[in-house]
Amino acid sequence: MPQASTLSMGMAGHKASLAVAEVAQERHAEVRDLGALGTRQGAMDQLSRHRPSKSPPLGFVYEAGPCGAWLYRYLPKPGHACGVVAPSLSPTKAGERGKTHRRAALQLARLRRSGDLPPLAVPQVADEASRALRRAREEALHALKTARHRLHAFRLRHDSRYTGQATWGPAHLRWRRAVVWPTPTPHIVFHESVRAVTDHSARLGRRAQARPDGAPPWRLRPVVAAR
Repeated sequence: MPQASTLSMGMAGHKASLAVAEVAQERHAEVRDLGALGTRQGAMDQLSRHRPSKSPPLGFVYEAGPCGAWLYRYLPKPGHACGVVAPSLSPTKAGERGKTHRRAALQLARLRRSGDLPPLAVPQVADEASRALRRAREEALHALKTARHRLHAFRLRHDSRYTGQATWGPAHLRWRRAVVWPTPTPHIVFHESVRAVTDHSARLGRRAQARPDGAPPWRLRPVVAAR
């Protein structure tokens, strides 16, 4: 019968190591602690390197964490199965001692054998790229709003008011460049704030144009639009 090797992803302070446990498919088989492995692909190969060539494939499961889904995509290549679970969905017994990576690996091995772990839908590479671009755009937009607010507050504190109609347009830009302050310090702070607004605007524009025109539409857009 196949064995179920369970990987628990190291979190803060232990992102370079994985605690590993394995258990046979038989009901009363003992869960074995295999110690810790590195997170490089070569370290993952150690789990199957010394197994007989005709041995059944392993079934892996690990907790989602900050290291992404590369392990989920790498492990099935040698013929193994892999699943990802949410740490918050792992059952915890009342009065159980504090969680460690070793205990989490042992528990995940048992739960995978019993089939009591609801797997997560792991995003595809294109989905992760779209999400990363969207997050980068949102971060740039937030930074731009913050820089504009900081510049506006600075001008109000010094009674410097723009009398034009539209803000952040060409006329407003020319006015900002022409502002003269009585002492060097406000002059430096003001123009540094202006430069911050300009830089964040440029970042936002670059990220808005990052997707090629010929790229296929995002496959999950209809799902998001229907919510």
